[in-house]
Amino acid sequence: MITFLNKNEFVRKNINLEENSASTLLIPDSMYADFRLKTKKHKGNTALYLHSLLRRFRTITHSGMIPEPEKLKTSYQERHLDLKKVSFKPKNQDWIELGELALIFGKSRCWMFVFLLKLDLANMWHCLVEAGLKKIVPMVTNLELKVFYTLDRFSFTFARGYHVKI
Repeated sequence: MITFLNKNEFVRKNINLEENSASTLLIPDSMYADFRLKTKKHKGNTALYLHSLLRRFRTITHSGMIPEPEKLKTSYQERHLDLKKVSFKPKNQDWIELGELALIFGKSRCWMFVFLLKLDLANMWHCLVEAGLKKIVPMVTNLELKVFYTLDRFSFTFARGYHVKI
């Protein structure tokens, strides 16, 4: 068997210094009013709210407490939700983290954001605090989340996963 050793990495250094680009989320109409109320607490800034959701719910997202992927392809939000478009400029790091979580769990970024929003609306943060689980995943700068896909064409197996490194 021939093994090709090719490790391509496309590194972007200092992404925190790059300009944050415009992004879009789709929020179900049934949750849109609640979403607006939540963002008001963050001065109406969706980017700040996304950052807060990612930080507060890392215990859930980084420990794998999200529904496992049911399909090989990416799952999107259900049909007929009358989705409302929200445009904003998130921090690059937050948009990448949301994308990593989406890849890990086989979901879209919008699905992932709405999942975090649902956790917030259900006051899950207060439950984590009361249970003493709010800091299971430390909020340190060297927290690393690595996402991987593995496709074995001979045994017809596919795996997706992630490693959390502190």
